[in-house]
Amino acid sequence: MASATEAATYPPRSRAWLSAVVIFLITAIALADRMAIAMLIGPIKAEFGIGDFQASLLVGLAFTLFYVLFLIPIGAAADRFSRAKVLGVCLAVWSLATVLCGFATGLIALFICRMLAGSGEAAIGPCSQGIIGCSFPRHAMAKPMALQGIGFQVGPAVGVAAAGAILAAGSAGAFEGWPLLGELAPWRVAFILIGLPGLLALLLVPLLHSPPPAPAVASGAEGQLLPFVRGNRAHLTLFLLAAGCSAIATGVITAWVPEYLQRVLGASPAEAGSALGLILLAAAFAGQGTLATAIDWLAARGVQDAPLRAALVPVALAIPLGWLAFAAPDTARFYPLLFLLALCTSSLNAAHNTVAQTIAPPALRARVGALFIFAINVLGFAIGPALVGALSEYVLGEEHLGRAMQLVAALSMVATLALTWQARKALAARMAAT
Repeated sequence: MASATEAATYPPRSRAWLSAVVIFLITAIALADRMAIAMLIGPIKAEFGIGDFQASLLVGLAFTLFYVLFLIPIGAAADRFSRAKVLGVCLAVWSLATVLCGFATGLIALFICRMLAGSGEAAIGPCSQGIIGCSFPRHAMAKPMALQGIGFQVGPAVGVAAAGAILAAGSAGAFEGWPLLGELAPWRVAFILIGLPGLLALLLVPLLHSPPPAPAVASGAEGQLLPFVRGNRAHLTLFLLAAGCSAIATGVITAWVPEYLQRVLGASPAEAGSALGLILLAAAFAGQGTLATAIDWLAARGVQDAPLRAALVPVALAIPLGWLAFAAPDTARFYPLLFLLALCTSSLNAAHNTVAQTIAPPALRARVGALFIFAINVLGFAIGPALVGALSEYVLGEEHLGRAMQLVAALSMVATLALTWQARKALAARMAAT
């Protein structure tokens, strides 16, 4: 339960939800910028002469490397200064870096631009979670966290759909005669056009609720990250591993399904982008909303481990779905299975982010959130796609991309189920002791 001091700082309900909606929009923009590249792998590979593994590094490692390096420093800044201002500066950085991807002269230049985009997007998690954490009491946090979680799914959906549409339009000569854009390859135009909305979103930053940072407790773990981590290392390890493994299947979907649809199932770029976009959008709203409602229902009845207990069901269902989806022989059978898989996996980030804000002391909200985001991005969005690329290029052969995706998605959810079961017990014990 929130302390009296903390509760006194909560804004009016309308202001809190306005902040949550702005966070949703900025999160969606961030993920669109991040994952649009998944739709552009084919032309990038063709222009730069690279294979699946190198392409997977552009999608995952290049972005995640600086993302994770900057997570804790930006989280610390967000706990000490205005979270809205920190988020605004970083929003400008990642949007400009995305635009610059369109002007990359080679593989190394594109890799560096992706790293810069990752350094800016490192703010989205700790800043937004800190803003939500100081805007809503703990018992009402699941729904705004779910709304942000929807942003994490809407963003890739919009990004790949927009990239697919721009590729198709560019191939048809739609940008011929345009200043600057008319001389560029369609994949380069896609980066530029998808990066620009982030600069317009800077106008939304002043709408965020961003009170003065909570004062750190001078002694003890409440205001210091390292003592907090040392004092809770066993539970935190379980929570972080469960969060990270739960994101691997989502990383596989967002990073590799656009290429899988085109290479294996014969879809056009426009069809692949629009189909995946619609599936991710529908799954995000249905999955996040259903899980958030289940968490609130359990929490209202005194269930201490509500976020992780509710997550067990979609995790268990994702295991067979991850295996079956990437064995489907055509799009008619693949799309329904992919929707069900995305329905199960799309909601898991919100569950783990709710855990992060539930266990975090007020002075550490952004930094504890950053730890969870670190785990999710390293395991889910760097290692997951890289495993698929390595299996496809070096073990199974690039013609067996689907089998590589099948193995990584299904087996990662087996590990997630075991970890979530143990983490649920740890959360219940921790909440009972507070």
